[in-house]
Amino acid sequence: MKNGSNHTNQSNDILAELDRLDTHLEIPYAKNREEVWKAMEARLETGASKKTISLFRRPAVRLAIAASVLLLLGLIGVMRFYTVDVTSSPGQLLVVELPDGSAVQMSAVSSLTYHPYWWRFSRELSLDGEAFFEVEKGSRFSVKSEKATTSVLGTRFNIYARDESYRVVCQTGKVKVVGQADGSEVILTANQKAELKAGDGFDVQQNINVQAETAWINDEFNFRDRPLKEVLEEVERQYGVSIQGKNLLNDGNYQASISSRMVRSELDAEDILEMICTLYKLQYEKLGPNEYRISPKK
Repeated sequence: MKNGSNHTNQSNDILAELDRLDTHLEIPYAKNREEVWKAMEARLETGASKKTISLFRRPAVRLAIAASVLLLLGLIGVMRFYTVDVTSSPGQLLVVELPDGSAVQMSAVSSLTYHPYWWRFSRELSLDGEAFFEVEKGSRFSVKSEKATTSVLGTRFNIYARDESYRVVCQTGKVKVVGQADGSEVILTANQKAELKAGDGFDVQQNINVQAETAWINDEFNFRDRPLKEVLEEVERQYGVSIQGKNLLNDGNYQASISSRMVRSELDAEDILEMICTLYKLQYEKLGPNEYRISPKK
């Protein structure tokens, strides 16, 4: 029992000594905790900067970016310049619906050009001939022709743009017409008409009969106060014929004023020519299929 007691006492003395050493022992550090963390962060930052990879310096990435830019520019080019051309044949009336829902009724032998994919950015088209427009409200809507440009926001109007003649009839809303040659402009409201004068500017008429001015929409002719040459050209367009000698009738002695109602589908070219010759003491002869000559009666 005595030996066991001695071993126990020795063990206790050893543990007590270890506790004393643990309490007083201090391991010397050259840097405190804050300094150690700062050093580690500096090393991490330095290491990260050395391992940074610039993707833009890689040839494959540069080529991919360049290809994307070219593709985008190509798409924009297609949207901007892709064109739709619509042309009506002799005797044909066409109805064209534009991308915004606006509608265009085209008379015979007329052409229309516009950019469908660019339409949401610019509602602009070109017209050669005659057409009636029903424009949906929205951004500015412009119709360009050789002699003038007509701009609106939302309205119904008719444009006649053939050779040297240009006239606009406003049925509803408001339109602005600007001459290409001298920049002269006029603003029309409902039941007004503007016609480009031989010199500068426009001749504006009030309280016109819009239905008579746009009779062609209903397959009818309106030949009131129009030069006979223009009347004969309309006969050519509507019936697909050729009339020689019409240029010799282009003076004040042959100002057409036919007031009777004439439906195109109920008449043919010879019916119209017979009526004109009777009114103006003219004569016509048939030269061949769809070809005629008109001249003063001898």
